[in-house]
Amino acid sequence: MMSGNLRTQTLRWLQTHGIALSKRLGQHFLVDETILAHIVNHAQIRSTDTVLEIGPGAGTLTRALAQRAQHVTAIEKDTRLFRALQSEMGANPRLTILRGDALRIDWPSCTKLVANLPYGISSPVIFRFLDSGIPFAVLMLQQEFAERLVAPVGTKDYGRLTVMVDYLAAVELLEELESKCFYPEPAVGSALVRGTRRKTPAFALADPALFAQLVAALFAQRRKKSRTPLSAFLQRKGLTSARLQSVLGRISCLDKRAEELSPQQLAQIANTVHEELQQ
Repeated sequence: MMSGNLRTQTLRWLQTHGIALSKRLGQHFLVDETILAHIVNHAQIRSTDTVLEIGPGAGTLTRALAQRAQHVTAIEKDTRLFRALQSEMGANPRLTILRGDALRIDWPSCTKLVANLPYGISSPVIFRFLDSGIPFAVLMLQQEFAERLVAPVGTKDYGRLTVMVDYLAAVELLEELESKCFYPEPAVGSALVRGTRRKTPAFALADPALFAQLVAALFAQRRKKSRTPLSAFLQRKGLTSARLQSVLGRISCLDKRAEELSPQQLAQIANTVHEELQQ
């Protein structure tokens, strides 16, 4: 159990277990007590919550979550960290520590996802969170990635990620963090975000898979007016010239670039395309 100055205790914990952190795994441990308290408070952990944590590291956040939640499941990829955590906390009936890749193993049913993520897996974790049905998440992310999640239409950070996440979740940027809050200090900024899964999607889609393909195609050429990448997309779908022109004629916003189109406008384009493809 750690106590006292969190940075000192984390360094001592790593030394005790003979663990040198891995740059390859993106290991940067939170060592700021104030931010730790903020994460738990932002997550609004209750005694009825079952919580999933990805990348528990030295177990700092894990311990804080387990003090409040009904149960915590922590998934750790690093065998050294897993063994150290299991030896210290494995007997806690309110805690299950799993060794494995969080992108590959099954996630348990839970009410909340709370994690200081390795930044290299932020995107796949976000999309798995959306697919999982977990209603709520508080995540530590790279600041640049977090800003893309909440970017307004028309800004340089607004893109495919913003649109696809907005369909299923409302995301808030809670606070930005200095590098000194972590050990070792990351070379990039960090930010804490909260994601709440929508009870119903933000807009209606006739074919979510087609929407995802279309959004990817438009943002792949984000600086071009949408007519050009949309035409190429429709041609790849096998539309004849006449049918292609028919679709383009029914869409009023093709003189705008993808980054200027709201998620709702992109949904309207996708639904129009779906209607044509069904004929």
